[in-house]
Amino acid sequence: MSYSPIGRFGTKRLMRGLQTGRVLPALFVTMIGLIFIFAAIMRVVDSESFPTFGRALWWSVSTVTTVGYGDVVPEQPFGRFVAGILMVLGFAFLSLVTGSVASALVHRYTVEHEPRDPVVEAIDRLERRIAELEKRVG
Repeated sequence: MSYSPIGRFGTKRLMRGLQTGRVLPALFVTMIGLIFIFAAIMRVVDSESFPTFGRALWWSVSTVTTVGYGDVVPEQPFGRFVAGILMVLGFAFLSLVTGSVASALVHRYTVEHEPRDPVVEAIDRLERRIAELEKRVG
């Protein structure tokens, strides 16, 4: 499987973002969005178990964080299916965040304790400049 130059660039930037931890804010925003979306879905799908949006939101937060108190549970089969999807997403999200934080710590340690290659330094400067420009534009 060969990637286009744009695909390789995007993959490299994503991997660098995971290593440095820059992708974490985007992950958190995405997960918060999913919490609200799944709460709304559950409110519609299983309105007997989730008579209010607040109750559905509480269930969504406790499910995605893998706490799962058990005080609110879906009763309808499709609601349980939706809950299963949210459980898998929550577990994957927590794993990704944990891995990203660990990778960022290792990357920071490596950067501080390893001799720098001039080419790598130039690339890092370019990436920092790109990040600054992205902040100004967006």
